[in-house]
Amino acid sequence: MEFLRLLVFVTAWGFMWRWVVKNRGGWNLIYSNLVGAAGGFIVGLVMLSITFSLFPSAHRAERAAPEEVVEQEAEPASDVALLPGADDFPAYVAGEPQNEPSPPESALLPNFSKRLTAAVSEKKVQDTAGKEFAALRKRIGKDPNADKSLLASVMCAPFIMNAMRFPASAVIANPSSTQSTRYKDQTYTISNTVTARNMLGDDVSYRYDCSLQQVAGKESGYADWRLLNLKLQKVKS
Repeated sequence: MEFLRLLVFVTAWGFMWRWVVKNRGGWNLIYSNLVGAAGGFIVGLVMLSITFSLFPSAHRAERAAPEEVVEQEAEPASDVALLPGADDFPAYVAGEPQNEPSPPESALLPNFSKRLTAAVSEKKVQDTAGKEFAALRKRIGKDPNADKSLLASVMCAPFIMNAMRFPASAVIANPSSTQSTRYKDQTYTISNTVTARNMLGDDVSYRYDCSLQQVAGKESGYADWRLLNLKLQKVKS
């Protein structure tokens, strides 16, 4: 292609030069050759620019292609860098369990920490919650490093209910008010508010911090969630 462009340039230059000299009229030979050389050069450049516009350089296209590939490959790399890895989260540090007597005006069982189940299976919760819980598990997938804070907030509910005198009266606040903190090894602390009835028939609200960890389950295809700590603090009215 480069040779053909040079050929077009030289041919146009020579043709125009010869035409001016041949049709010089009253001009002398030296002057007509100067004009022909200059005019032919200009015509040759015009023809050369036309060939560049009609037939782009193959070398330019080859150089542009690797640059585009590099840019396309660089974008996913930057996205991956933004995703936290399994070791980028802090380690969970367990606090002291909450054990205290429960007067009649409290909705909590006396010394509820000693009464709580050690772990709850996802299979047991799914059997109770049904399709919505199954859809949540499916949406999260099986990635071991996936964010499972939504699943953890649901798995906290059985432990919270077990801490109440009257579990059937317990109502957890809207999920939109839930706060979650993630730690290493699929460990989470879920914070929200729960309201339950006491022995006097009054509804009492508590702010809870439920810390739990996903571990291997006994049911095939289902994990267990192990309770690490549950703290309930009465909300001041």
